[in-house]
Amino acid sequence: MPVSASSPAQRVGPLAHLPAVLAEHGVPLDEILDGLPVAAEDLRPELFLPINVISTIMDRVATHEGLSTIGLLLAKAQNYAVLGPVGQLMASCETLGSALGTYVAVQMANSTAAATYLHPVGDDYAFGFGIYAPELPSSHIYDVAVATACNVVHDLTGGVVRPQEVLLSRPVPSDPEVYRRYFRCPVRFNDGQTCLILSARDMAFKLPSANAKLRESLLTALQRQLAQQPQGFAARVKHALRPLLLAGSVSHLQVAVHLNMHPRTMGRRLEEEGVTFEQLKDEVRLAVGRELLARTDIAVSDVAATLGYATPSAFVRAFRRWTGGSPSAWRKAHRTDGA
Repeated sequence: MPVSASSPAQRVGPLAHLPAVLAEHGVPLDEILDGLPVAAEDLRPELFLPINVISTIMDRVATHEGLSTIGLLLAKAQNYAVLGPVGQLMASCETLGSALGTYVAVQMANSTAAATYLHPVGDDYAFGFGIYAPELPSSHIYDVAVATACNVVHDLTGGVVRPQEVLLSRPVPSDPEVYRRYFRCPVRFNDGQTCLILSARDMAFKLPSANAKLRESLLTALQRQLAQQPQGFAARVKHALRPLLLAGSVSHLQVAVHLNMHPRTMGRRLEEEGVTFEQLKDEVRLAVGRELLARTDIAVSDVAATLGYATPSAFVRAFRRWTGGSPSAWRKAHRTDGA
């Protein structure tokens, strides 16, 4: 299906495995896709779908017996190849740390609805994934994203590196042991972010598939692809904002530095598209805030801190301005996925 330039979209990737998973469980694909603007032939790894359509598909599948962990089932047989050229680029890097950092730098080639990040956490690193599309995402998207990331790390390192811990911004599932067995490490639910925790030693692991010449070629091609994407500059700013929120208060200057440009240049480019930095910041904060309220049991005060507000009351005032109601009232009306 065609995806408009303004639609927050995600590369199909692991979702291409859906017909096979459904066939194993005797669930007709047509039943899952009924009424959606997507056909079976659209479930090819290299194609893109609106992330709200992917969310609906995942939630519908999860209602069937044996498919409540559909995200893990879709990721189970995947490796870095499922990421397409971006995955090939990762495999050509010298170390795991450079592979993950490079992925973060070019990941917008695979998604204009969610951003990945690589943040230091004490002596460790968080390799994570966060959605900033305005529609409420399915928790199963986070499952498949972090499970695929775990497989990618495992595959790139020949099975040597595994996460020390997995954090998930989703409610505790009916059988949390399924997740612990899959990741083979502690799993923390109801967190403010979704990520793998990897050690500094893991980041220095030298990849057996490293190829400097191939890396340069693939990186050049992907940078050219990113430059030709139809999404406007505002989309790039929102993509940068989502992971930077986790680092605390996000300023105009911080985002400009992240995008490697002068703050005034960034301001002018946003003005040309009829938006301001503060408008985009509020859009991302609202999207993430609603997601955490609807999909987790995190206290409102902790949601406020995650979004970079100095006090819970500042977040409550902003949320009232955006939605006309309080965070608590909104949560009560929109709690889903067993939260």
